[in-house]
Amino acid sequence: MNQILILLLILLTSFQSIAQEDNLKVLLITGGHDFDREVFFEMLDSFQNIEFTEILHPKANDFWLGKYGDDFDLVLFYDMVQQITEEQKKGFEEKVESGIGLVFLHHSLPSYQDWEFYQQVLGGRYVEPSTDNSNPSGYQHDVRFNIQITDSKHPITSGIKDFKVFDEIYINAPVNKNIHVLAKTDHPKSMNPVVWCQQINPKSRSVYIQPGHGPEVFSDKSYRKLVIESLIWAGFR
Repeated sequence: MNQILILLLILLTSFQSIAQEDNLKVLLITGGHDFDREVFFEMLDSFQNIEFTEILHPKANDFWLGKYGDDFDLVLFYDMVQQITEEQKKGFEEKVESGIGLVFLHHSLPSYQDWEFYQQVLGGRYVEPSTDNSNPSGYQHDVRFNIQITDSKHPITSGIKDFKVFDEIYINAPVNKNIHVLAKTDHPKSMNPVVWCQQINPKSRSVYIQPGHGPEVFSDKSYRKLVIESLIWAGFR
């Protein structure tokens, strides 16, 4: 009897170890913009089989120099910063070339105003007045707007129907031509599209989701599904 129990414990431990190894490992980069941490992490904690490790700025960009290991399947950007060294930029570009998933939420769009490679990988940009005062982007808080799925067959948006969110919109934010549009909105002031993805190369994918100011949107079931499916797709799962 004892031998059977020992065998069962060994098998259970083995299964748990395999399950942990199969978890999607996500590096979460934050800093430079306040957010409702309690509700945001409540959303992340609801995602099964995904492990999040948070690194805040100003230390976060040292990841691109290899200082936090290489055991992440993808990076979730929820930061808004401008400071990055040339060495860190090079490390970022090398990581994208070698293979990494990239998911960008909401206010990660205005980051790195003068870094073209970042804007290409993200797929768009938010133009600060300090960068171009003649045609800057803008924003508006507390807006209820529709998220209209434009590609219901894509793995990210499959099973997600059109839904409404109460969040912040961005205005006049240009996007790249080569993105794959997943969702748009009919709000007359909002940027369009509001969700897109890219196959950067055979080993790297990126997704951008414009809603995400919070806290109301973090509790929305459709929004949560959009985020988790973006992580899974960008992580090649």
